[in-house]
Amino acid sequence: MKLNTILIILLLLAAGATGYAQKVSIRAKNEPAEKVFATLMERIGKNFIYPAGLLRTVRVSVSADDRPLTGVLDEILKGTGISYRIRGNNVMLFRKPTPKPKEPKPTVKPKLPVTALPDTSRMLEELTVIGNPNADRAINSAEIGSMNVSRSSVLNTPVVFGESDIIKTLQLEPGVSAGIEGMAGMYVHGGNTDENMYLLDNIPLYQVNHLGGLFSAFNTEALHNVDFYKSTFPARYDGRLSSFMDVTTKEGNMKEHHGGVKIGLTSAAVNVDGPIWQEHTSYSVAARRSWYDLLTIPICAIINSRNKDDHNMFGYAFTDFNAKITHHFSARSRGYASFYYGEDYLHTKQDSHYSNEDYDTDRNNMRWGNLMASLCWQYDFNTTLSTTLTGAFTRYASRLMHSEESGTESGGAKFTEIFDKTLSRNHIHDWILKTDFDWNPNPAIRFNFGAGYTRHSYLPSFTSREVVNGEFSTSLEENSRTLHADELNLYGSGDWAVSVPFRVSYGLHYSLFNIDGKTHHTLSPRLSFRWQPAPGWAVKGGYSRSVQYVHQLQQTSISLPTDQWVPIVDGQIPQTADKIALGAYWSLNNEYTFSIEGYWKWMHNLLDYADNHYLLPPEVEWAEALTPGRGTAKGIDFKITKDYGKITAQIAYSLLWADRQFDGKNGGRKFPARFDNRHKINLMVNWKISPKWEVGVSWTGMSGNRITLPLQLWQDPLLAPWHYEMPLTVEENNYRLPFYHRMDLNFRRNTRHGYWDFSLYNAYCNMNTITVLRDYSDDLTFPGDGQWYPGMDLSTMKPTFRKVRLIPIIPSVSYTWLF
Repeated sequence: MKLNTILIILLLLAAGATGYAQKVSIRAKNEPAEKVFATLMERIGKNFIYPAGLLRTVRVSVSADDRPLTGVLDEILKGTGISYRIRGNNVMLFRKPTPKPKEPKPTVKPKLPVTALPDTSRMLEELTVIGNPNADRAINSAEIGSMNVSRSSVLNTPVVFGESDIIKTLQLEPGVSAGIEGMAGMYVHGGNTDENMYLLDNIPLYQVNHLGGLFSAFNTEALHNVDFYKSTFPARYDGRLSSFMDVTTKEGNMKEHHGGVKIGLTSAAVNVDGPIWQEHTSYSVAARRSWYDLLTIPICAIINSRNKDDHNMFGYAFTDFNAKITHHFSARSRGYASFYYGEDYLHTKQDSHYSNEDYDTDRNNMRWGNLMASLCWQYDFNTTLSTTLTGAFTRYASRLMHSEESGTESGGAKFTEIFDKTLSRNHIHDWILKTDFDWNPNPAIRFNFGAGYTRHSYLPSFTSREVVNGEFSTSLEENSRTLHADELNLYGSGDWAVSVPFRVSYGLHYSLFNIDGKTHHTLSPRLSFRWQPAPGWAVKGGYSRSVQYVHQLQQTSISLPTDQWVPIVDGQIPQTADKIALGAYWSLNNEYTFSIEGYWKWMHNLLDYADNHYLLPPEVEWAEALTPGRGTAKGIDFKITKDYGKITAQIAYSLLWADRQFDGKNGGRKFPARFDNRHKINLMVNWKISPKWEVGVSWTGMSGNRITLPLQLWQDPLLAPWHYEMPLTVEENNYRLPFYHRMDLNFRRNTRHGYWDFSLYNAYCNMNTITVLRDYSDDLTFPGDGQWYPGMDLSTMKPTFRKVRLIPIIPSVSYTWLF
């Protein structure tokens, strides 16, 4: 199928969504009324407004196909004593007034003089509003480039192996690049992947990927919703240059136990929640584990059966575990405890046996992952002022072991002659204490302020090696040390609705970072405004500055346990970014939202590996291998969304320029960033065909990533034969890979107790080029023994380039059972 044909089909589907008639189809049997109205909001786009507690104990049943809204509401609310009133796009629910009994006729009394005015004051009732958070942000807030992602949105995104993933959902947003195909990487507005702050219940996580980035560490079954910021940032966030993703895990039901079990091709997940003490305490637990290690057992058995002299073992698995306990002390006081544990485990073993009873054994064991625990207490002083106090610990650690063993084996006994073992590890530990205040003195003004302290402990890298050769042994240790740092953060921000059309948000974040006796101070101002020239329209502008004291050293573009988180040390300066953004927005009937945003970002004091850093001797510390630099990014993000109805859709396009310049890289000359994806298009359509069937389709197209191809070689006879010709890099990222595109499909079949998901990743099997490798032609003729000899003519062996294509069409299926 040609590319233009695919684009035309998807554009027609998305355009068709704009003309689809809104009729209500919904089914529920004895379900909580709040859940049913939330579903209605998603399907028709109406906002439901009702007093808090009105629906708390109400359960409803309804069966409707393409019926008018009024008829559906009548059926839902029948016998509940609740009525409704529709005003434009709002549906207000209220309890029907109870008729007053007739009172006996009062006896006539003598008139008395009036001594007081009637009491006309009344307490305003707390209201619950179910609406469209993103349309509201686009039109009413002063934020630029922010959005809320619900769990249902994540579940409806087609992905590889059917593993729903919040990061892969965000990859469909304009201005967000995925990096390597199929991976859960995120490069926002020309930044690097370590410039994104990932928060789980407001606590940072450092490693958010499994299997080299194929999956993220965020289990969808544990999610409630996600707030994402990519342009202007609230003052409470700092510490990263490009974006902030704040994941809130779901709380347990205070009345009933619920749960689900999901079984897929690559993993299984279970979640359960419910009350511990009804109306007071609840729990929520979610666990996920892959079973790649089980799948590799028969594969290894087949390989080993073909060669009895070799024995191979391979196993990989990842695990995620989330738990949350919530307790309501009173109407004003509540708290929760949150816990997360995630780990990857990889082990390989290869035994080789030879006819002369010699043997070789090669082993690799790797473990890496996160641990996070937090306690949070929230208290409302009154209706205008509340506070949140949080204490937490978060840790990332990795451990790698490689060993080689050789010797002889006779009569079942092994006699080791040479043993070589290398052990590497790194970690980062954070102890966190912080408090946040929210003050809303009147409907037009809101203030947020707070403070936080973090004690950091970094071990960027520690490697030890033990070598045993017969009776002699040697032990070596890398010249490395644990670094400790103290970080203090203070912030204050305000949001002021100056008038109906004009709103302004402002803030300031102060941070202090002390390490090795040196203290760094940084002020990060934030300012943005919104002007509404007409109802449903908004124009915004903003400026944001952010700072980063820690960065990740990566030698590849996939997430590996060898990646190191390191702080600024010695003479290094904190990384900073200054960003300006402008945007225009239009909401049509609260159903369609149009937005266009432009930005320009300047990044300072960036760090990267210098050219030829691998030639440094091993006793040199890691900081000596880095070089400082700067970068810029600019672009335009355009998006159209249809949020409600049987068909929902999104069209996104981004135009991006991103470059870097380092003193010790590329000769000090400016060069394009690796993920300088000039054009990026994302189309997504979800169609709820019936209560039983749903279909989702997404298409992604973008300019290829940039890589460095050596176009010249230099010869050194001392390195012959296999390194006789050495590549000479002329320009960094001098080649752009071919245009990338693919289509993903997802079919969902809802059943009585759950749903089936059938998905196709890369549906038309366009195997995209992910890199280009340098190889040699087969023109060289070796002697009969296939060996190289001094004096052999290598002039006929010519270097060539070969494109590497990796991922074909991948079908997947999973079943989720709900109870």
